[in-house]
Amino acid sequence: MNLDKRVVEQLEKLATKGSKQVEAVILNSAQQRGYIVGVPAEAQEPSAAITLEAYDRYSVALRQLEVSHEQATLPQDSDSAAYLRRCAERAVQRLTYLEEPLILLELDPTEKLAQLRSNPPRQDGEKLTYWEVFIRATPHLHARLARYCWQPDKHEREQITYPATFAALGRIAQDLALSIIEA
Repeated sequence: MNLDKRVVEQLEKLATKGSKQVEAVILNSAQQRGYIVGVPAEAQEPSAAITLEAYDRYSVALRQLEVSHEQATLPQDSDSAAYLRRCAERAVQRLTYLEEPLILLELDPTEKLAQLRSNPPRQDGEKLTYWEVFIRATPHLHARLARYCWQPDKHEREQITYPATFAALGRIAQDLALSIIEA
């Protein structure tokens, strides 16, 4: 699997040739500006979608990273809770280089969903910043990673951008893909 290399190649192409030369959607709404850069699947390989606010020659302001494997589904004879638990455990073991360690927060076998979150979150006064990973097994295996901020004076948490190099995003995408595929 070479998702990490494909992610870096797409982002380098975006930085050098612009959004018209890659599989990208330009976001230009009141709620969100930026791009969704697609990293197409190769034969029996996972794909990725990177939502970013801005980019430069070597890095991006990441909003969200989603990895999916359209050919991979939950095994027919599999206990979905056990399968998702193994996926979550692998994600926790693989993503140790993020700022905070991840833990399995919720497992919903009915929805075929596992939710992981930073524990403990980064705390700055009353402000909490944390990673969140959703692993879903329907309609196919996929994982989504994003960074959030919560403050007591706000009603909702806020999805925030995260500065990441192309290489770091490639590594995260590869590790997420391996977490959901190697069950």
